[in-house]
Amino acid sequence: MEKLKANSFYAAWIETVTNRKDYLVSIWRNRKEFTNEIRSWDDSVILEVARKLDLLCYPKDYYSIDAILYKQEDLTPKIKTNNYWFRDIRVAFEHENQFNGGLFQEASHLLIINCDLRVLVSYPNNDNEEETGLKYLHEIITGNRQSKSISDDESFLIIFGYENGFEWNGYIYKQDGWNPI
Repeated sequence: MEKLKANSFYAAWIETVTNRKDYLVSIWRNRKEFTNEIRSWDDSVILEVARKLDLLCYPKDYYSIDAILYKQEDLTPKIKTNNYWFRDIRVAFEHENQFNGGLFQEASHLLIINCDLRVLVSYPNNDNEEETGLKYLHEIITGNRQSKSISDDESFLIIFGYENGFEWNGYIYKQDGWNPI
């Protein structure tokens, strides 16, 4: 089965947040409401992204992963209905509203998850923070024994959002740097 591509996820993300731009801008500085809109509510951004990608979404902190995107066949068979035990994960999604508060934790956590695509979304305050953050995150991923396959598979995507101008920047991990989308 073909793996989901980072470019496809990013395109679905951009389409979804663009359709919700007015509302997202209005709640941007309300961390709790903004986070709920991105990943927790019944009509959250990540649920809509999953639908666009023909995937299902489990948005309830599965082993501390903010959300998991999966296909029905990824669930463990022959267990009770409405029990969620996964034997495969298509996308592991982490959302960090505080850019300087724990990106390294989110990236490290994503690195130990076996999945097709790892996605981290956060919000730097300026271009300098973005550049510094990308350098540090690259160092973290490069130190992982699987960094070559992560690079070859393009299986680590970072999306940075900016309130000013409602701008979104996507980057795919490559061993020699970040490949902007």
